[in-house]
Amino acid sequence: MGTKIVVVQMKQLIRTVIFTVLGILLIGVLIYFFIPKDDNSSAIYNPGTYKSEIILHNNPVTVEVTVSEDEILDIQLLNMGETQEVFYPLFSQSMETLSAAIIENQSLEVEYEKDASMTNEILLKAVDKALEQAEKY
Repeated sequence: MGTKIVVVQMKQLIRTVIFTVLGILLIGVLIYFFIPKDDNSSAIYNPGTYKSEIILHNNPVTVEVTVSEDEILDIQLLNMGETQEVFYPLFSQSMETLSAAIIENQSLEVEYEKDASMTNEILLKAVDKALEQAEKY
């Protein structure tokens, strides 16, 4: 009879161990699914360089915006030819001023001079268009 008691107790011990292991696995799986993962969900942009074009005097001028996951790093005006410089003298200067303000504020909501408001509006629209391409969905 002593042997039977050991066998019955061994079955209970094995059953208890199995249920304990399954319980620990279930708790581990639940923790895995409910703990937030660091998947850059706070990222605003897809890192990279994005471009948009403005047509000035029948020639395209490129506005290039470089972003990291959460900030605007650089904004440049490219392909500005001599003809465009002559006909649109404020573009380069306005771009430098806007670029500095946008990078500092990390926003397109910036103050600018009223004497070049049309130029600034065109540049801000081009920067906004490039940032739309960079946005993380």
